[in-house]
Amino acid sequence: MELLTFLVADYANVAEGGKLNVMGIFSNIFATNFPARHPSMFIVAKLGADLGEYGDQRTLTIKLMDADGHEIMRFERPIIIPQPEGGHRPEVTAILQINDIVFPYAGRYQFSLQIDKDLKGAYPLDITQIPVVQNQEPTSPAKGE
Repeated sequence: MELLTFLVADYANVAEGGKLNVMGIFSNIFATNFPARHPSMFIVAKLGADLGEYGDQRTLTIKLMDADGHEIMRFERPIIIPQPEGGHRPEVTAILQINDIVFPYAGRYQFSLQIDKDLKGAYPLDITQIPVVQNQEPTSPAKGE
């Protein structure tokens, strides 16, 4: 299988007719403190079947790793490679919604996608700490301004 698309977004779905809809692609998350919780994200993968794979069952694995190679989460599911229709190369679209994922600290994380034990691609995700802005009283202009 060939990885055609692999990304992280705010939302994704497959519409009637197999049309992939993706909104809000991102590769950075900003947080003020850690551990940081992200409310929702969608992992989107689209794969194209190679000749000879039609009708086969494979295992799709998506993992999230931290910068030290520690696994934060893993998702596995079987996929069936469809038969070609109308002379078109069969494609498999996988959409994974992740809610309330916790990032222990700032840094680079990486989603990886495997078919069986074969690494097909990776998607980096940078988690950046931003300073907390303290509320300040507005200053009044000096006399005569």
